[in-house]
Amino acid sequence: LLGIVAVLILTVVIIAGTCKTKQIKISGLSYYTEAEVKKAVVENGYIDNSVAYFLKCKIASPDLLPFIDSIHVRINRPDTITVEVKEKKRAAAHCGSSPLREYAVNGKYVYFDKNGYALESYEKKYDDVPLVTGLKYDELVMQEKIPVKKEKVFSYLLELTTAIDKYNLPIDQIYIKEDGNALLISDKITVDLYNKKDIDIKISELAGMLKKVKGKGGTIDMKYFSEDHKIAVFQPKKS
Repeated sequence: LLGIVAVLILTVVIIAGTCKTKQIKISGLSYYTEAEVKKAVVENGYIDNSVAYFLKCKIASPDLLPFIDSIHVRINRPDTITVEVKEKKRAAAHCGSSPLREYAVNGKYVYFDKNGYALESYEKKYDDVPLVTGLKYDELVMQEKIPVKKEKVFSYLLELTTAIDKYNLPIDQIYIKEDGNALLISDKITVDLYNKKDIDIKISELAGMLKKVKGKGGTIDMKYFSEDHKIAVFQPKKS
């Protein structure tokens, strides 16, 4: 027993003395910068020892930034670790004139998650994050859920943004109509999805449709589109 205790103590001493972390590498980023994530790592329960930090993250992963879903820590060398990041899906709403509390973010983009929580605000608009417009609310509070009347709109937006990302569609804006359905805007083309049915199939078919009308202006009407009848009508914009 004493021998085991001695070995454990010696192991701890060796790890403490030889595994001091000198370099933190970050991978898997989509929107956050490496500097932002490194800063968050250091400020949230960081241990300056590669083995100790690795074990700590295995037991309980730290909350780093609002749109980081999870992290995985790898030990590259005794003095180097890599923090692999998995980011959450996000969408953006532009707050030009709507009243907000806690943060003066008028004129900025508010980024929200799949549950509708407003988590971050920036002047910057990420190119591949769809801009959501048409949401109706009286007041928006950062870190709280956006108070829209139809809360199911957020699960609908998640389905849309996931499909748009999956098929790499060049969608600039998602406009939510009064009836809760969406218009997709791509350059000078407006796509009327009409309803919430067959979203994945509609978006997959749109990839080819948008290529055919590239450079033109008008509306793609998917009122009569279904899985069995893949019909869409293009109405050119009147000059």
